[in-house]
Amino acid sequence: MKRKIVLSVVITLLSTVGQSRGVIVEDQGSKTEIIELAEDTLTISTQSSTSNIQHSNKGHWALQLGFNSSTLHHHDPDVKEICHTYGVNYYDVRFKWRAEMNTTNPYDRAMGRPHVLVGIMYADYSRLKIYRPETGYHSHIEQIITPYAGFQFDVLHVGRFKMSLDVINGIGYCPHPFNDNKNTDQEIIGSQYSIFVGGAAHIGYRISPNWSMSAGLEVRHYSNGTLDRPNLGANTFGGGVTLSYDFVPQPVKYSRSDWHEARSKNDDLYPLRKELYLETTAGVALKALIDRFNIYHSSHNPLYGSFTTMVAPMWRYHRLHASGIGLDYTYADYVYKIHEYDKMNDVEQPHYSPHIMGLSARHEVFYKHISLAVGVGYYLHKKTGNSAKEHESMVYQTVGARYSPAFAKERLFIGYNVKAHRFSKVDCVQLVLGYRFHLI
Repeated sequence: MKRKIVLSVVITLLSTVGQSRGVIVEDQGSKTEIIELAEDTLTISTQSSTSNIQHSNKGHWALQLGFNSSTLHHHDPDVKEICHTYGVNYYDVRFKWRAEMNTTNPYDRAMGRPHVLVGIMYADYSRLKIYRPETGYHSHIEQIITPYAGFQFDVLHVGRFKMSLDVINGIGYCPHPFNDNKNTDQEIIGSQYSIFVGGAAHIGYRISPNWSMSAGLEVRHYSNGTLDRPNLGANTFGGGVTLSYDFVPQPVKYSRSDWHEARSKNDDLYPLRKELYLETTAGVALKALIDRFNIYHSSHNPLYGSFTTMVAPMWRYHRLHASGIGLDYTYADYVYKIHEYDKMNDVEQPHYSPHIMGLSARHEVFYKHISLAVGVGYYLHKKTGNSAKEHESMVYQTVGARYSPAFAKERLFIGYNVKAHRFSKVDCVQLVLGYRFHLI
């Protein structure tokens, strides 16, 4: 109302000046039209200016520093035998990217605009004391340097506070892996390069438009995926803190309505056709044999490859989710080598077979061109020697990442899986090529 009065006064003054100069505003209707036009122009200009300040289709970046103090999980008897102190520290630098609230990408909208993470982490393992009394010296890990990528999901917003979950994956470099001459008791990290997986749950607090902090619980895991031996792996659990700087100012208080709006309207704006499809994969499963290492205790361990395949009918019931049942098969010709090692150790089993078959429940989470695939299965047939009988279970787990290029339209994909037993003991790493055949 005040704006309209001001515009009316301005138009009246302009009209008076115009008449004195020979320019005439003919009637009151013309004045009204001019006022409405000026008001609309001012409104559009204001909205455009606000939009340019608050939103960007390119998203915004933040820099985050983190520190974590953890304890090495040492309930495994093999770890407890060689490790006598368990403190580990992590130092972390990462960049975070997030789409803006007005993003038109249906995956960002459905997932609540997750942060995409890219960072590097320094793991300080120098406090670990690793030795067997009969060895005569201490072995060591010292440090692991890890570049990684991942996602951060906001799951709860209350005023200045929020709760978030992190999932990250990378490759760790350890300059002091197991060595049978000078680092012989360091069986935790068996090779220079390891697969890294991490997760975290944090409570965050927005200090100002540019600064925020968080604290929470974090888990870290390093393993070479049995691509070499030994491979006890490093599992740590502890507390962490972070400090973040947003290069573009953000709202100090989080709006629950804005956060839920994108999700609630996503299906209306970008409808997804639900689908039943048949997922097929084929590839190679890679592993080094613990049976050989137990005999020779050597850093020279041959890597064996086996053909592996999977067929799974899957139901895509949500833009982000699909679930189904998979039939898994592996032809493990290295079983005949295990038979030889079992004979050497006088633990020969009555039956050996290269055929491994299992049935698994599967789930996949999609985000743009990448996806996370997990499964829990039960072996229908498995006869792979004494070590498998003693240290593995009939239940197995798989977790992996996949990539589908844009031209493939989520049909053709490549990826990798880590297969494990008892949710902790890695069995092998699988490299796969797959295709999703539309059924219904």
